[in-house]
Parts: sequence; C-alpha cells; structure tokens
Amino acid sequence: MVEKVNSDPGSSGSSKSSTVGRRSFLAAAGAGATAALAGCSSLGGGGGGGPIKIGGVYLLSGIAEALGAASRAAAEVAVDTVNEEGGINGRQVEIMFRDHGSNPQQQIRSLVQEENVDAMIGLTSSGVTLNSGPTIEQLGVPFTLTDIGTPYITEHNVEKYGDYYEDSDGRAAGIPNLFRTNANTTINTYAMAKWAMDNLDVQRVANIGPDYAYGQQTWEYFKAFSDGLGAGYDYVESVFPSLGASDMTPQINQVLNAEPDLVFTSFWAGDAVTFAQQAAEQGLYDQVEDVFDTLGADPTVFKALGSTMPEGVHYSGWYWHSAFDNPQNDRFLEAYRNKYQGTDTINIPSFTGGSSWSAIFVYKKAMEAAGSTNPDDVISEMEGISYNGPRGQWTIDADSHQASAPTVIGETSMDDDVPYDGVGLTNTETYRLGRSKALDLLEGSGLPPGV
Repeated sequence: MVEKVNSDPGSSGSSKSSTVGRRSFLAAAGAGATAALAGCSSLGGGGGGGPIKIGGVYLLSGIAEALGAASRAAAEVAVDTVNEEGGINGRQVEIMFRDHGSNPQQQIRSLVQEENVDAMIGLTSSGVTLNSGPTIEQLGVPFTLTDIGTPYITEHNVEKYGDYYEDSDGRAAGIPNLFRTNANTTINTYAMAKWAMDNLDVQRVANIGPDYAYGQQTWEYFKAFSDGLGAGYDYVESVFPSLGASDMTPQINQVLNAEPDLVFTSFWAGDAVTFAQQAAEQGLYDQVEDVFDTLGADPTVFKALGSTMPEGVHYSGWYWHSAFDNPQNDRFLEAYRNKYQGTDTINIPSFTGGSSWSAIFVYKKAMEAAGSTNPDDVISEMEGISYNGPRGQWTIDADSHQASAPTVIGETSMDDDVPYDGVGLTNTETYRLGRSKALDLLEGSGLPPGV
C-alpha cells in the first residue's frame, strides 16, 4: 500500500459559523423548538446513568439494501467494542436503526423525538441527505454522515456558492450539527483524476453513471479536476441509465460507439453489479485502456460478480480492508470477523466500514471530552476533532465538518485475500485533499469543495 497524502489544510473560506448558526435558529424558532429539543439536550437516554442512545437511518431495503446493511454492521461492531471497553463516560451505548423508507425525515424525527437519541449516523443517499438538511438542523442533535458523497452538504460558504436551501442555484448546504467521516466526492474524484494523470496515457474519456445527483456530480467533479490538473482530455460521451436499471446495454453501446480510451463510472451496490456484468458481455473491458468506478470496490459487489469481474481495472472506495496497515485497522477487522464469521454477512467490511466504525468512536471521544451528551457541547468538541482509526489519523475540519479521511484506489485482482470467490483490490493507494488545493483545481468550475 502506497499512501499519497495530498493534505493541504489551507484556509477554510467558510462564511458560516456553526455554533452561531444553530443558536440563531433556536432563537428564531422560539420556545416551542427549545421544548421539542429538551428531551435530547440532557445527559442522554433520559438523563442520569441510563444508556447513551445513537440512532441510525440507512437504506435497508431495495437496491441499496446491501450497502445500508453493511454500514449498520460496522456501526454495530463499533458499539459492541465501545461497550466492551467500558462505554462512554462509564455508560453503555445503545444503537437503533431505521430504514429510510418512503419518509426518511419522519424516521429521523422519530428517533430524536420519540426514542430520545443523543446522536445520529446515516445516510445512504445524497438526495435524501440534502432534502433532510432542514430537518436535521431543526432537531439539533449531532448527525454524522458515513456514506454520503455530495460535497454540497459539507460546504458552508454560502457567500461564494449560494445557499442550497434558499437559492435555486445554491450549492452550499452545510448545517451546524452535521458532520461527515467518509471521503466525499471531491476527494474521491480528485484521487481518480490524479491517478489517471500519473499512470495512464489516454485522450478520449467517456462517462456512464446513475441518473441522479451522485452520478451527475461525480462526472462534473472528475472533469473539473482533470481540467484543473491539465489533463486535456476529450470528453466524448456521457450517459446516465436510470437508477436501478435492469438493462444498461443501450448506454454501454453508446459509450463503445464513442471509442473512448478511459471509461469513468459511478455505479455502486446493485447498479455496479449490473453494469459490470453487462459491460463484460458487450466486451467493454477488452476495448478500453481502463474502467474506473468511484464506489464499486465493495465485497458484496465483487462476490456477486465472481469471475465475471475482470482483473486489472481500477476501482475506488472510501475504505478497503487490506489498504491500511496499522493496529487500529487490525482491531477493527478482528472485531468484524469475530462478529460475522459463519453468518450470512461477508466477514470483511464494506467501503463504508471505516467511516461507520469511526463515527461511533468520534462520538465517544467528543462526549467524553464534553463530559456529557449535551448537543452544543458535543458539536463544539467535534469541530476540529482528530481521530486515529482504521484509516489512520484524520481530522474533522472545524468549518466544513468534513473529515480529512482518505479515498482508496486499487487494482482488481484475484490475489487479494478475500472470503469469497472473486476479486479484491491490490496495489492500493490512498489519497487525501485539503481545501486550498481543491479550490485551486476547481477554480472556474463553480463547484464547491465541501472540505
């Protein structure tokens, strides 16, 4: 594993104070909002010596069920580990989960207002996250994203990028009590653009990705970073099959007809399986130099594909079990194996595993530093907090609330040690990106870095 640390803290450029923003909201909302939040402003779980409660909302059914279930699995292992080591401030931790369902905002409200959770983790959809921002802010409890790509939700500079919730063209949607522990789309697509610049001699680039916010944003950011790095590519085709499409062959053939050297994709979960199967049938992998995927590097995807997934293409993710060699990762992997060995759950974590595990331990560190679960105090401790976990040492930026966590790029290979018949990742490299470098490379694109 080679780590390329493009870490550049720079200046935040943020124009929005998190603490002031939340307090201003409460003042404007009046006594009713304050009363509604009273149950979650105590020492947690009703106060006293009861358990600290954490709520999680993920897609636990449908196309992304496997991804949501994997995030839940990693968070449960983390809670078990915390409790085995004495809990938080001497109190045990309980975690409860809800499926996004048809009304994710109601699930979030229910966990806070009915279950009195002290903190939350989630979600599985960028669109759901952006739509849930006002609800999360109103409820006021700390909310940590573990699975979300969109940079908008950790971009607080409304003066430069416009307020997402007030301006139809706004792209800054950061809110005071929301944080993120996974590498966002900015970091992810920078890594792929940089890797391609350093390792490939290509000119013609095409895109195929899911037709919703994540697929469209990843392509925008990949092009912007490639241009910022001076790649000089010809972008020859871009197609977006519908999310959950059962037949992508028309779009795959459109891409093939454009004769690209490199194909950029942003499929994940079931869509990643569908695309890889049908791309192999259409001979795509044999006709191009490489096929990238932003978040396809997942054990569930590779197990489902088996021998269909070719070796030698470059897939990315926020975590891969063999990409990190440190005691904290060893501890995580051992705990994960011990819990899921012999079960239906693959006993290595998904690409969301590192961020889901870390969210629990960041709450532990922040609550112990605060000496309570009071939302304002925990939020204050989380701004600028550093954590040494399975993906090494990283910090949550005090202004953006985005973790400086890495993204992983690796080569699909049968040589990786995985507990299923299929490929894993080898020759992995990790990349990080700070705000000032991101701003420089994105100059002129209008895209916010969210880091």
